[in-house]
Amino acid sequence: ALELLDQANAMGLKLDHVVHATGSTGTQAGLVVGLEGARTGIPVLGISVRAPKETQEANVFKLVEATADFMGLKGAVSKSAVAANSDYVGAGYGVPTEGMYEAMKLFARCEGLVLDPVYTGKGAAGLIDLVRKGHFKVGENVLFIHTGGQAGLFGYTGPFDRMLSGKND
Repeated sequence: ALELLDQANAMGLKLDHVVHATGSTGTQAGLVVGLEGARTGIPVLGISVRAPKETQEANVFKLVEATADFMGLKGAVSKSAVAANSDYVGAGYGVPTEGMYEAMKLFARCEGLVLDPVYTGKGAAGLIDLVRKGHFKVGENVLFIHTGGQAGLFGYTGPFDRMLSGKND
């Protein structure tokens, strides 16, 4: 969290939102504790890749509390700072979705970024859909954090045959 703040400040970039894929909760808990601890007011939205909203938020908050305690910030982060959206999980963890295929193509073609089908593909699908739905205001700076996972592509060759063939453009 502090590294991304340093980079944004060095660029003169005001961040309005941080969005990322959330699963095992570590990334989201660290971002929430860091951004809340620094009193930035920047909300963090985790796009869940496996659990229902209530479960994911409870799991994240449990780690938030432990992390804040470890950092000497016990009680500094309220439960309301933890937000997850589970609308993009699809049929389950690691199961590709149409939105994920679209996000992977869009990020590859427009940004040269390779997303994985388990985490960042679903996180980006959520981001794209939320932008289309007007969740973020025009002019806001939304940072999407790509947490890696490209090696996971090798386990999904079958589902990507139609995507790679260009038949689903």
